[in-house]
Amino acid sequence: MRDAAASRAPWWVAAASRVIRSLPAGRYRAMNLVARRRHPPFWAQLPPEGGGLVFRCDLRDPLMREACLTGCYEPQESMLVSRMLRPAMTFVDVGANWGYFTLLGAHLVGGTGRIVSVEADPRACDALRENVAANGLAQVSVVGVAAGDAGGMLELHAYGSGGGSHGNFGVALAPARADGRRFRIQSRALDDVLDEAGVDHVDLLKMDIEGGEWRGVHGLERRLRAGRLDRIILELHPEYLAAQHVSCADVIAHLRHRGYDAWRIEHSPRAHRRAAAGSARADTLLAPLDRSDGRLGAWPHVLFVRSGLRPLD
Repeated sequence: MRDAAASRAPWWVAAASRVIRSLPAGRYRAMNLVARRRHPPFWAQLPPEGGGLVFRCDLRDPLMREACLTGCYEPQESMLVSRMLRPAMTFVDVGANWGYFTLLGAHLVGGTGRIVSVEADPRACDALRENVAANGLAQVSVVGVAAGDAGGMLELHAYGSGGGSHGNFGVALAPARADGRRFRIQSRALDDVLDEAGVDHVDLLKMDIEGGEWRGVHGLERRLRAGRLDRIILELHPEYLAAQHVSCADVIAHLRHRGYDAWRIEHSPRAHRRAAAGSARADTLLAPLDRSDGRLGAWPHVLFVRSGLRPLD
C-alpha cells in the first residue's frame, strides 16, 4: 500500500519531465535546476519502457531525481538489462538501493520470473520494501543484508548527502569520514541468501556495493563453480578496493578463473548521452576487455558472461 504521506507528482514535475526528456543536450543541468525547488516526497512513475511502475521520490536523492525527471537511471546499464532479461528469468539485484533496477527487472521478467533484491543500507531497504509493496510485486524478495563472503557483522559507512532518512542513500565498505554515519550490518554470503530464497540458477546478477565487490563475488563461489550464474554486471570501485589491499584486476582475474569472459561497458560521456537519448544500440556499449588492458578508469563497469554464452542473446 502506498504511503499516505506521499502524494502524486506535482504538475510542475510532470511538465518538467516531459521537457527534459525531449532535450537533445543539457538534460542533467536542467534536471538539477528543477530539483532546486523543494517539495515533499511524492509518488513518481517510471516511463512505459520501464513498466510504468511507481516509486516514492524525494528530489534530494540524485538517483530518484534522475529516474523521475529523465525517465532513466544509469542508461547504459538500463539498456543492457532490458536486452538481457525476459519473462520467467531470474534477476538478482545486489546493492539495490531504493529499487530502480529491481522495478525495471520486475517489469521485464514479469510475474513468472523471480527477483532477489539485496540491500545493506537500512534506510534504502525501507524505501525498497515500500516501492515493492506499492507495485504489488509478489515476484520480488527483499533481503536486508550486506553481501559478503561469509556470515558475520560489517561496519559500513554512509556516503553522499543522505544523513537522514532521505537523500542519496548508500553505505560503503570504505574508510570512514570523521563526520560520517556508521552502520553495523549483518553480512551473508550470496550463495546462502539465494539458497534461502529457493533460487538455484541466476540469469543475471547486477552488483553495485561500493567496495564490497571482492567479498560479494567470493560469496557466490558455489554458483560460479557450478555454472549456475550466466551473467554479471559489476560496478568496480578501485579506491574502496585498494583500501582493502585488493584491485579491480584481482576481481576480474578471479571471475575469469571461474570461467567468465569480460566485457567493458562503455561509460564515456558520448555513450552516456546516446544511451540516455535512446539512440545507441546495446551491442555498441560493449567491448571485449583484453587481459592486458589496464585502462579501466576511475569507475569501471564490466559485464561478465559465462563462457559459451553470448553477451546479448
